[in-house]
Amino acid sequence: MEKQTIQQFLTVANYHLLEQQLSKILHALTTTQDKSVILAVRGLVETEITTKLELSTEETQLVEQLFTVTDRAQGDALLEQLKPYVIPFKPVTASTLKSLFKKEKKLKLPNLDELDFQQICYLAWDDVGTHRKYVVLEQDDKLQGIKGVFSNNTVRGICAICNRHSDVGLFTTSIKGQVVGTFTNHSNYICADSQTCNEHVSDMNRTRDFFQRITKNK
Repeated sequence: MEKQTIQQFLTVANYHLLEQQLSKILHALTTTQDKSVILAVRGLVETEITTKLELSTEETQLVEQLFTVTDRAQGDALLEQLKPYVIPFKPVTASTLKSLFKKEKKLKLPNLDELDFQQICYLAWDDVGTHRKYVVLEQDDKLQGIKGVFSNNTVRGICAICNRHSDVGLFTTSIKGQVVGTFTNHSNYICADSQTCNEHVSDMNRTRDFFQRITKNK
């Protein structure tokens, strides 16, 4: 008997959206016994998900189980059930990263074996010795990379990538200008912890806008 192929329909950002909306329901369940409040939260969650995700009838049947979750164990089990339907980040190898950052003679690479590509919307890692941060994102079905200097001084603020309030630092990139010998610097506050930032991303539009803004002169 042939094994049925799973049709992946959720982006990583979609999956993070489901995680965040589930947390809202669980928070309501643990902080109030008012059934009308809990019902209202469930309704808001359902509206948020159905308006942001374009799902078929079959896909909706899988996701809508989240609206009736009653405890953490049930919620975690549902998320685990949905995980195989997540479209992973585009496959990356060490040679791929080296080709994206050809001018880096001593490029420090991340440990790719430790990454869960069904949990990351973008790939980022730090070279602590040089204070450099490297970011890789899929744009127009191709991987593109940017590098910059990340400040050690962190503050509480809004991240330009995930739009969440967290510990952020100044990320400064330098892009070649249209005139030979000129450069354009872009400085943005982004999350100090790229893993946490990834978990916050539930809408890739802002993330792509950030990337396009600082690479528009490339």
